Amino acid sequence: MIDVIGENILLDSNVKTKNEALAELCELLEKNGFVDDKDIFYKDVLNRERIGPTGMENGIAIPHGESLSAKKEAIAVLRTKNDLEWESMDGNPIHLIFLLVVPLENRNTNHLKLLAKLSAALTHREIQEKLLMENDINEFKKIVLENGGN
Repeated sequence: MIDVIGENILLDSNVKTKNEALAELCELLEKNGFVDDKDIFYKDVLNRERIGPTGMENGIAIPHGESLSAKKEAIAVLRTKNDLEWESMDGNPIHLIFLLVVPLENRNTNHLKLLAKLSAALTHREIQEKLLMENDINEFKKIVLENGGN
């Protein structure tokens, strides 16, 4: 999974809303070559958000976008300093977002595998707390990989 995360990590962002967080992640994905058009991908992510909440528990959200703009599968990560209002399962604010990029041709196979690996890495509260505190990007990736994301 390390290759799909790559350099798509922003720690301690100052965004203040869910939409700002998603827009910042889409811009990063375009910059790093994972999506052709950040605006199209952003709209596709928002359309998916309307279907159902992607906020999990303990400050984590896992939104995803299935899009023609997606060039290859990826995961972009954003950690925010601010509480973000997000429809979460526990009703608490979000601080850590893992945005899955899903090319339309892979949406039924690789997308589910990525989601399963990522969910395994985020299962335990101890791991979530480490990810919320870690400031080194390489160590951050290592935590994800060592806890189910490899």
